[in-house]
Amino acid sequence: MNHSKIFLISAIVLMGLSSCVNEEVPAYENGSGKMQLEVDILKPKTTRATVDTKDFPVTLLDAEGNPLEGHKYDKATDVPKQIQLPVGQYAAESHSPFEFEKIMDKPYYKGIEEFYIRKDINTEVEVICRMANGSFEVNFSDAFHAVFRAWNIMINDGTETAISYSATDEMPLPKKYMRFEEETSQIFVNFVGVTNEGSRITMSNTLTKEQASEQYDDDNPYFSGGDAIVLNFTPVESTEGDITGITLKADIQFEESEVTYPLEVEKKGTTGGEEGGDTPGEGGEDTPGEGGDESDAITLNLPEDMTVSVSTDPALGDTYIASEYGLKSIKVKMSSTSDEMISSLQDLAGNYNGVDFINGAEVVGNQEMVRLFGDLGQTLAVPAESDKEYTFPIGNFFTLLAFLPGEHTFTLTITDMQGNTKDGILILTVE
Repeated sequence: MNHSKIFLISAIVLMGLSSCVNEEVPAYENGSGKMQLEVDILKPKTTRATVDTKDFPVTLLDAEGNPLEGHKYDKATDVPKQIQLPVGQYAAESHSPFEFEKIMDKPYYKGIEEFYIRKDINTEVEVICRMANGSFEVNFSDAFHAVFRAWNIMINDGTETAISYSATDEMPLPKKYMRFEEETSQIFVNFVGVTNEGSRITMSNTLTKEQASEQYDDDNPYFSGGDAIVLNFTPVESTEGDITGITLKADIQFEESEVTYPLEVEKKGTTGGEEGGDTPGEGGEDTPGEGGDESDAITLNLPEDMTVSVSTDPALGDTYIASEYGLKSIKVKMSSTSDEMISSLQDLAGNYNGVDFINGAEVVGNQEMVRLFGDLGQTLAVPAESDKEYTFPIGNFFTLLAFLPGEHTFTLTITDMQGNTKDGILILTVE
């Protein structure tokens, strides 16, 4: 297999080097050698990004995997030109110079390589740092933006943390990177949208890598770092011209390949189509795909879209949420056509830790959200993990929004203790 060498460290132990350098060196009982480290980089095939490795930290490890005292370097440029080590087993590791998070705006590289220092023998070591996260790119057909007034896309690997895109994001959508959990064989893609005519369209799809098994090593069915996934969304139009659904086409490019391959998409369920049709959580009937729709395990009763003012009854915004398996996560994401509203949400995220409505704020167990509404003179209770039902009072936002003209979109993503998910959208208009 031809590896893409993202980050190359060449360690050369030079025999007789001491005769060329006037310096005193430690004496080791079993002998020693000197190392010379060089840093180089090659582009991966799955990204055009240029990565500067000069700031990559470098650490030498002993045979047990512990950092060698005095050989942990903050940057590659800090590594001495020559390093003397006693004969023995070692490893060298390096990685990108920032924290490795679940969801990122850029790729993260890391690598480790074992090597052995022998007396009076030249040794060359390559540490190949490869992409440790996978990438997601979302594209749309030409008709998509013309027919949807609001939409939200959630991408996750079965964990609570998801990639989220919405209609108010700047286009084209930026590429996002995800750290896959161990043995991730499925990626879940949920779509919820509202057409210009007011029809609600929801979709739940599962991506599997197994169907492309002939294109990667050892028939590995798990998603891994370096996998580049491209999602393409196209609205489905009936013969009468109505939007009746959404289709998803997925492709994958592996780190070591320049070819893009189709990725298996399993359709779990869709709802909506006709105006006044299925509103998620309002008792409408899902049209499940093969295997049914796991989101049936969750009840999400969102109110109808409405125009609100300072006098609108807050009770009209009550949103009932339930699952017999217990609630694990309630994420609330807000977007708006009002720049002033976006600015206010950014200020909230800066002042209240964990209350970032722009990227999705967790409600379950979030005492900072309780504090926020308390500071606004309102009472808010939040559910604990495993609670089976909860009513989220979106009406608490009415008086805050009443003086900000525009469309304000709430996207709720519910996850229960068994990993079932369900999405819903509510649009509040202020004239």
